[in-house]
Amino acid sequence: MSTTTAALPDASLLTRFGIGDAHCHPQDDPHDAGRRVRDLRTPCLAVMGTRAGDWGAVEELAKAAPGKVIPCFGVHPWFAHLHALSDTQLSDPAALLDSPPNGKDAPVNHPQLLAAMSGSRSRSSGSSSSGSGSGGTSPRVQPPPAGTPAGGDGAPGPGPGPGGAGVGGSGDEGCGCGPSTSAGARGRVRAPGEWLGELRRLLGEHPGALVGEFGLDRAAVVPGTRLKPSFAHQLALTEAHLALAAELGRPVSMHCVQSYGHLQDLLRRLGPSGCPPKIMLHSYGGSVDLVKGFTRLPGGVGDRIYFSFSSVINARPDRRAGLLQRLAAVPPERLLLESDQSSADRVDEGMRAILADAAEARGMAVEALAAAVGDNFRAFFASSLEAMAKQAQRQQQQV
Repeated sequence: MSTTTAALPDASLLTRFGIGDAHCHPQDDPHDAGRRVRDLRTPCLAVMGTRAGDWGAVEELAKAAPGKVIPCFGVHPWFAHLHALSDTQLSDPAALLDSPPNGKDAPVNHPQLLAAMSGSRSRSSGSSSSGSGSGGTSPRVQPPPAGTPAGGDGAPGPGPGPGGAGVGGSGDEGCGCGPSTSAGARGRVRAPGEWLGELRRLLGEHPGALVGEFGLDRAAVVPGTRLKPSFAHQLALTEAHLALAAELGRPVSMHCVQSYGHLQDLLRRLGPSGCPPKIMLHSYGGSVDLVKGFTRLPGGVGDRIYFSFSSVINARPDRRAGLLQRLAAVPPERLLLESDQSSADRVDEGMRAILADAAEARGMAVEALAAAVGDNFRAFFASSLEAMAKQAQRQQQQV
C-alpha cells in the first residue's frame, strides 16, 4: 500500500460516512469469516463471486453477515474456460483455450488439463508420464476434500492472496492480482444449463445481489501452461452476463485487463437496452482518455459507468503516479472505492489506504472526500441497500 498504517485516515470515517467496499473477496479466507466481516468498521461489502464453485461461499457469507454483505455472482475471466456456453464446448474443451501468440504452446500439449476439463482423468495423471493414457474409461475427477477454501473447487479466487501472484498477469493496467495457485483454473467444464441456471436462481433468491465479477482479461494464463482462456469465449460470456443483468435490472462489477477498447465497443454495440442500469469498472487501470470515452458512450450508457479503485491493485509503487492521474480524472459522482482484498482482516486497512490516495489525488480534505464517496456508494448500490433494508424489516416482523 502507498501509505503506512499509522498515516492512514481513521477507520471511524468508514462508518461515519457509510463508505462501503465496492469490490472484495473475503470468502477466500473462510475461517470465521462471518464474524470477522461483522466486526469490520467498513459498513458494507460487495462480495464478489468468481465462478460457480465459490458462489455457495458468497451466499453463506451473506447469511452470516446479514445487512453487511451484498452478494455478487459471476464468472471471472480467469475461469471462463470452465463455464461453457454450448454443448460443443463440452465435447471439445480445447475450443475454450487459446494458444499464445508466439505459438509456443497448444492445448494438445496438456492432455491432463483437457481430461480434467472433460470431467475425467487420464490414466497417467499422478504419474511422471506426460501422455494421455492408454485408452479405456477414465475415472471422474474427485471432489475436493471437506473444508476446502473458497467454495469447493480447491482454490481461492482472484483477490490478492498471500502469494501476491495471479493466475493472469495484469500488464500495466492494474488489475488481475491474485493468489499463486493453479487448482481453481483446472477443473471440470460446467454445462451452460448447470452454471447459468444456478446463476439465475441465485439472483432470483437474492434480489439485492449484483452480477459480478466478470469481464475480459487478455493477460490471463491457465496455470502450468502458456494457454489463455479463449478471448472469444470471454467476450461471449461477458455479453451473456450483461444480458442477464440488463434483463433483471441488476448493477454489475466488471474486470478488465488489456481489453478496454473491446469493452467500450461491446457496450456501444449493446446500447442502452442491452446494458445494465449501472456498470462498475473495478480496480480501473485504463487511461485517462478512456475515462472520457466510457462516460461519453451514447444513448445514456456513459451515464451508467462508475470507476472503482483499490490501493492493493492500483497503487503499487510502479503504478502510483498513474493511479493518482486516473483518480483525478474520474467524474466526482462516479468514483467508488474498494479493497479487492481476499481476507476480511485486510479490508478496513485497504479502504483507509485508497481513501487517502483518492483525497490526495483530488486535492480534497479526507472528510470531504469520504462524504462524497459514501454518497456514491449509496447511489450505485441503491437497489441492493433497499433490498437488504426490506429483508431486515421482514426479519424484525417475524420476531
